[in-house]
Amino acid sequence: MKFSEVLSWSGFKTWISGAERPDPHAVARAAREQARVALPAVERLVDSHVVAIGDGAPVPPARMRPDVFPEAGSTTDRVLAHADRTERVLDRLNPVNAAMDAFDNRGGRTEQALSGDWGSTAGQLACALQPREDAGVVSVLLLGHRGLHVVHVQRSPDGRTAGPAVKYGWGVPVDQVAWFRKRTDAPHGTHDIAFSDGSRVSICFPVAGWGTLAEGLSDLRAR
Repeated sequence: MKFSEVLSWSGFKTWISGAERPDPHAVARAAREQARVALPAVERLVDSHVVAIGDGAPVPPARMRPDVFPEAGSTTDRVLAHADRTERVLDRLNPVNAAMDAFDNRGGRTEQALSGDWGSTAGQLACALQPREDAGVVSVLLLGHRGLHVVHVQRSPDGRTAGPAVKYGWGVPVDQVAWFRKRTDAPHGTHDIAFSDGSRVSICFPVAGWGTLAEGLSDLRAR
């Protein structure tokens, strides 16, 4: 790797881990396969896909964010995760980036990403999708014949593999899903999901191949 490439944050992370850039599709496939084992025994899997919280959603208080794999991760991995969070803070302090964020958030974009408090169904889902050790976790959304679930799969420090640890994170009966719609005013793969308690949250499928799951979620009300 050229020294100039190391100067970038992504280049530094690749250089210090000694690995090439991970294949997100391979990681997603592995995470989906391993997440199946954490489903309740009575549940039959319909479809699944890697999921993340939608752009602009607020970050829950630390006490409400799940501590999924606290024992996992090397010292290097923890340093990189901390540096990544620091980079995001510094990025927000950049006056140019701050101005761009203000422009993007015009019209209440942040408020649009979550409707309901942290105790609502959407709020609980938002918390589940923002674990404390987010750098070492792949979250998978699984649609079963009885419920909608989130399962967390451990990600290796270099980001190239998923597993072996798996942990159930959240679930709700499918009859509590009010509707599911694609967002056209947000990054590609972003959707809104609403629940019977009136709450709603934006989620995002960061890797291609989510079409069949989106169709299944959209068709829930037709059952």
